[in-house]
Amino acid sequence: MKIRSFLAMMIVAALAPVILFSTVPLSRLIQAERDAAVLSMKLAARATSIAVDSQWHQAIGLIRGLSSSNKLESGQLAQFGIKARTMAGNEGAYIELFDDRGQLLVDTTLPPDVPLPDTRARQRVRIERMLSSSAYAISDLQPGKLPDTYVVEVDYPVFLDNGVRYVLGYGFDVDDLMRALPAPDAEGTTFAVYDRNGRLLASNGKHAAVGSLAPAPMLVAIRLHESGLVKTPDGRYAMLTASTVSGWWVAMSAPRATIDGTARRTVLYSVSGLLIALLLAGAAALLFSARVSRAIARTGEAARAMVGGPTRLPQFSGIAEVDRLDQNVYLGAHLLASASAERERLLSEAQQAREIAEGQNRSKDEFLAMLGHELRNPMAPISTAAHLLRMPNISPEQMRQAGEIIARQVDHMNHLVNDLLDVSRVTRGLITLEKKPVSLRAILAAAVEQTTGSMHKGGHQFDTFCGDEEYWVRGDATRLIQVLTNLLVNAAKYSPPQSSIRVTLARDGERISIEVSDNGNGIEPELLPRIFDLFSQGRRTPDRTTGGLGLGLALVRKLVELHGGSVIAYSEGVGKGSRFTIELPAADLRAADMAGLAMAEGASVA
Repeated sequence: MKIRSFLAMMIVAALAPVILFSTVPLSRLIQAERDAAVLSMKLAARATSIAVDSQWHQAIGLIRGLSSSNKLESGQLAQFGIKARTMAGNEGAYIELFDDRGQLLVDTTLPPDVPLPDTRARQRVRIERMLSSSAYAISDLQPGKLPDTYVVEVDYPVFLDNGVRYVLGYGFDVDDLMRALPAPDAEGTTFAVYDRNGRLLASNGKHAAVGSLAPAPMLVAIRLHESGLVKTPDGRYAMLTASTVSGWWVAMSAPRATIDGTARRTVLYSVSGLLIALLLAGAAALLFSARVSRAIARTGEAARAMVGGPTRLPQFSGIAEVDRLDQNVYLGAHLLASASAERERLLSEAQQAREIAEGQNRSKDEFLAMLGHELRNPMAPISTAAHLLRMPNISPEQMRQAGEIIARQVDHMNHLVNDLLDVSRVTRGLITLEKKPVSLRAILAAAVEQTTGSMHKGGHQFDTFCGDEEYWVRGDATRLIQVLTNLLVNAAKYSPPQSSIRVTLARDGERISIEVSDNGNGIEPELLPRIFDLFSQGRRTPDRTTGGLGLGLALVRKLVELHGGSVIAYSEGVGKGSRFTIELPAADLRAADMAGLAMAEGASVA
């Protein structure tokens, strides 16, 4: 059996149960679509009813605000009438004021100077009903005061503190209700408002006469106070909903196709979808079978490509299993071809690692040679001085000179050994700092005092720039003096005679910087990135006057980092000087002030 025949049988077997068991869900779907359309009409009618109620809320708010007028409270009815005319607004609206006997006191439709008619007999029942109910009342449709007009009214009872009772009436043209109705749409949906007797108040439909009765089925539902869906004789559905404020009825009318047509369209779409699914499934079966055949043929080509390496990228067939096989075959060929490249890369990395190890080994040998030389140099003067001390008839002056030679050379050796021990302790994390607020001015003064000999020996010009500010940090004073001393000694050692060396203290927010700069020998560009590494040194002079073990700057960086700071070196090149900048976190000024006060008190006691 061919692949396409097998796929056709699978499609028929898969779709037959779907078609068979889709009848019940389809019928439920049709009912759900119809219920959704009815619910949509109900919500739209309810929203329109709320819009109509909002107009009544505005009217009631207006009449309630007018009832609290101080003009009415004080009995100034003329001024109250002026205010009522202002609030009445357009010509179709009016405001009336009646006393508790039914006599008209204010009518905004009449000029202020026109005598008011006696309305007690005609309005007495209406006024007594309002005063007894103590609540506002909204009327049904009634003729307006102007010819050929219809209005609706709201009556509002007013009870003043002095016992006087009034009834305020506010009427407006029913045309104002049109503002609450949506505009007609292209589907023929209309909205209408009916009073409690079923008479039309407003409608956005064509040929709607105000005052006409609602269609018979709607009129029956209105009089029975039944809301819901109603069929009308003109082939439409009407959704009735009652207003909670006025008791009026809002009707949304739409063609029956709006509801029933949705269900019919659902059936049509469902049947059409099944037919399209069958056609697409057949076409997909043909396409898939052809693609499988081509993919199987390409798999052999991919297998043969493993002999000479990957000759092409994996090709996409749309079949996951076949594509995965083609990709795996390609990856196998690619891995075989790239194995030699990986070996070359590993060989190159091994060679680089060997060069680094050889460089480190050379640095170690150079360090040991320098250490041996630095330790051997003091031995000759010490040995000479020792022989001199053993000679007979040595003079006291010669004995003193020999002792000074031995002491000086021992101090030099002690300095070398201390540097080695300091670096060892720092790198192993064994060094302990006694941190407390210290003044960098005092640190700098101590470091300058220790390097005065080196500065005078080279004839250097030494300057400090500190400004007027006090610079406090939290740190170990001894170690900070050691850091600055190392930098100053380096500046003096690697600068020709008569050079300029300066130290600058500055503050930037919560950081304090110490800059040691000179115009001496400078730093080679290849040495600058590793200037703070152990045993790193610049080019040594033939007379070894600038010799050393390369420990000072490494110790500087370690100690500065232990203080939470950083140090950087900068040089434009050989012969252009160098600049070392240390940044340390500033200490809390309150702690610094207390430390300064304690130092001052100690000095005064001394």
